[in-house]
Amino acid sequence: MTRPNATDDRNEHDDITRRRLLLAGAVAGLGTTAGCLGGGSGDGTNGSGGAGNASGGGGNASAGGGSGDNGTGGGTGNASGNGTAAAEATMLDAASWGEGIEQEIVTGILNDYDNSTDGIGVRYQNIPNEEYSQTLQTQFAGGEEPDVFYLIADEAPQFMRNGALLGLDEYVQNDEDYNFDGILDNLLAPFTYEDTVYGIPKDFTPVGLMCNTNHLESVDASMPKTWNEWQSAMESLKSSADVEYPMAVGSQPRNTLVQLIWQNGGRVLNDDMTESLIGSPEAIEAMEFLNGLVEDDLAGIYGSDLEATWAGPALGEETISTTMSGAWVVSTLEQEYSEVYKATEVGMPVPEGGETATVVFTTAWAASANSNEPEAAAELVKSLTNEEGMWDWVSTGTSLPSRQSLLDRDFYDDRPLLSGLGDLAESGQALVFGPQTTAILDTIMTEAEAVLTGNKSPEDAMKAAERQINSEL
Repeated sequence: MTRPNATDDRNEHDDITRRRLLLAGAVAGLGTTAGCLGGGSGDGTNGSGGAGNASGGGGNASAGGGSGDNGTGGGTGNASGNGTAAAEATMLDAASWGEGIEQEIVTGILNDYDNSTDGIGVRYQNIPNEEYSQTLQTQFAGGEEPDVFYLIADEAPQFMRNGALLGLDEYVQNDEDYNFDGILDNLLAPFTYEDTVYGIPKDFTPVGLMCNTNHLESVDASMPKTWNEWQSAMESLKSSADVEYPMAVGSQPRNTLVQLIWQNGGRVLNDDMTESLIGSPEAIEAMEFLNGLVEDDLAGIYGSDLEATWAGPALGEETISTTMSGAWVVSTLEQEYSEVYKATEVGMPVPEGGETATVVFTTAWAASANSNEPEAAAELVKSLTNEEGMWDWVSTGTSLPSRQSLLDRDFYDDRPLLSGLGDLAESGQALVFGPQTTAILDTIMTEAEAVLTGNKSPEDAMKAAERQINSEL
């Protein structure tokens, strides 16, 4: 998942979501996207580390440590539940972020693998989300990286090009019990380099336009299918409904802007990622459309025009009617704003003559190329991402499975928000633009913020972003 900007929906709501997961864990019983969790940005990000006690057999399967206000306790622990036997086994180190349900499920899968695999034990390290990337890079630099670990989509290019990751093709493609072909191709793409797969996406979330249908019906509007219908509906809501800003957007609208550019036929980079195209007429038009909504007070800025800093409370308290968001908002709406949850639908309008496109956030399980037990590490990745392991997490309803067979389950029949997001799966692309993804997105978002705050024209900003990116490329 893409790392969030401070003005982005998912970043601002992240601590809230983690508390929601802990509450849900008391009732039911993993990985953010999509988070992810999560990343995430424009309107979203990832989950976070924490501590939990998921014991198996006679051993404590906790990730260790105590927990802080944001669930950032942790450390390392033996995921084995078979006591001293694990000390005699060849050990695999596994690392992720996550607390509450996420940590419990990860630890449970690691325990199952440990207990069912002769001669192999698993040590689990739970790393707080905000420390995860730096910790992983430090571990790799010192030759102390885990055998198996979470890999965020926008960080994958650097690891893949540096030869740091274990190629998984030979382990997954011919395994009749694994069903590698069932994983969505567009979610594998961020973790594929030179025709080799280096990570298996464990879950994902697209971004969609979430609308309060009660608000739309009050102005005789329906879910918009085009940009024109979308703008017309917001104009009606502005004049007739009890909302000052019908829509909310981040001041650095990563999710919203990039997918508008894609929908309008624009590109961030060319096919071989050697040249920026962000200054194209199509990209400028997309920026103009979004800026027009802000200039006409049809869209307000999170945390500035609007008190809310992310989609959950903004939608839930009905201070807005619509916003671009992902699966990270679903559990909050369902648990805290049940009436709004029932009235919320998701879709994706496109410009006349445009194409359906959206941003997806995804995180993979990957393995180190330097693992002393590559076959065992690959088998662990498969255990974490097979249908059973994947379903353990996504059935909590906080993200979507990266397997079509799981998306097709009747679990989603009475969960319209999740199923609506699932319908956008095939049109999604990760915000990944090669090893310089972070710098490229930061450049675009800095220029977009200058537009939305009235300091630059859309054309000047997009042209400036193109020049700067090309100079860096």
